[in-house]
Amino acid sequence: MGQTITCTRCGAKFAVARDRCPKCRTLVERVDLAAAAAQSRRMAKIAGAIVGGFALVVGGLWLMRDPEPRSNGAATTTAADPLAARRQAARPADATEAPPANAERPFLDAADKGAISYSAGDYAGALARLEDAVKQNPKDAESLSNLGQVLVRMHRTAEAIPHFERACALNPDRWAYRFNLARALGLLQRWDEAIASYRQAQTLFPDDYATTFNLALTMHKKGDDAGAVAEYKKAIAQNPGEASFRMALAISYEGLKQNSEAAGQYSEYLRLSPLAGDAEKVRAKIAQLTGAPANPATPPAAPGQ
Repeated sequence: MGQTITCTRCGAKFAVARDRCPKCRTLVERVDLAAAAAQSRRMAKIAGAIVGGFALVVGGLWLMRDPEPRSNGAATTTAADPLAARRQAARPADATEAPPANAERPFLDAADKGAISYSAGDYAGALARLEDAVKQNPKDAESLSNLGQVLVRMHRTAEAIPHFERACALNPDRWAYRFNLARALGLLQRWDEAIASYRQAQTLFPDDYATTFNLALTMHKKGDDAGAVAEYKKAIAQNPGEASFRMALAISYEGLKQNSEAAGQYSEYLRLSPLAGDAEKVRAKIAQLTGAPANPATPPAAPGQ
């Protein structure tokens, strides 16, 4: 039976090769080491060397992910990143049974040791091991991209860019490398370059709503709300049940002074997420945009009740 992972949102189990959960469609963080878990020679060595430690290594590989802007594949913005919660890396089921991250494992090469260090939160150790892996094999695109990811985690994003660019040059058809580069550029507020990289990622994975949403969010941050609206609409078509996409679209409509359209999207947000913590503020916003009184969350009781 093939290796499986558990969805961090709904708990469904599915094959590691899938890009998203088949039940709730949550995007699986695109991690360069994910491919290695199924294909690389390093995993073959690990499986042959130790059976009991296999789950730990696979867990480490899957934890080697970003993510984010949330950001995102997004960073801080007026519109919240609805994907941020999905970028939370799942910890092993029982971390107390795992050997220490710095335990000697002579059957692992530098890249694998870097993955385990990363999964344990030892970013400095992961950095050193991945730098060693790249030094040993400068054409190892996965290690280059993962090195970039570690640097982003360590808030050294500018240093990560050349590694992402090198990974993209070595494997221009790999979506994850291009997405990681775009997100890092966005974190540095290099909007035009980030947009261009997201568009390239979009051509490699046109139906991915995370890529489309992050592209739209980056365009919004740049000040191109008209372009953002077009991309938000694509993301909504790809994932119509995501309430936060409606919120982001409404904000861009407001930026364009299209109040009626903004109110409509705020209303859709409430329809999809009626118990949202900001529901009352959204109702007040709708009233402000339409000139109508805000509808209360619950109708007032009739006299005598």
